[in-house]
Amino acid sequence: MNESIETITFNKVNFKYNDQSDLIISNLSFDISKGDKVLIRGVNGSGKTTLIKLITGLYSPTSGSILINGKDSAFIDKKSIREKIGIVSQNIFLFKGTVLENILYGQKDKTKDDVINLINKYHLTEYINRLEKGLETEIVQNGSGISGWQAQIIAFLRAIIKKRDLIILDEATSNLDADTKQLILDILEESDLCNILIIISHEEQGLQFINKIIQLQRNEPSLEQMEPVIERREIRGMV
Repeated sequence: MNESIETITFNKVNFKYNDQSDLIISNLSFDISKGDKVLIRGVNGSGKTTLIKLITGLYSPTSGSILINGKDSAFIDKKSIREKIGIVSQNIFLFKGTVLENILYGQKDKTKDDVINLINKYHLTEYINRLEKGLETEIVQNGSGISGWQAQIIAFLRAIIKKRDLIILDEATSNLDADTKQLILDILEESDLCNILIIISHEEQGLQFINKIIQLQRNEPSLEQMEPVIERREIRGMV
């Protein structure tokens, strides 16, 4: 996949694990497009994380299809899709090495200067300076010695250091204090970070910039257009 991701469409998608008879996702259809900032919400076990794994190609639908730019993702190299996606999750894995090395992980064309410029641009200098040696602070395997909020800031910078087509935040502000969380939300609202932004969150405070909601329920999932409402569409199916 050489072009940028501009549309994602779920067409009557069903999914279940091989060893289970019950569907985790049933007959789910929706579409999101370039410029959309989407909130996925629902109770635990409603399929939010499964939905993300389907989008990223970690899972394949049991039936139905997932289209990217109108093309069936089953016939697109999954690695080429994932290279265009940045993910910040609640449970963040950090590698043994410096903070700088973790932010630049997987980047071949970015340098320390790019990281410093990014930190300055988004007013995150204070948070990096709180680390013992700033960007040169050593991290033990899997983030031992780094607090939860520090790990999330590092993961956020890692996700946005390269312009991505799709950024997914999976409860990614859960460990942040109110001021830091608001700063990240302001960045998401005001900045052109990606073509499509997807946020999984139980909270809606500060998410006034969201223009679509995918509500996952065990009975009737729905997709809502946020105010101003031009068109209201419903996802048909069950999750």
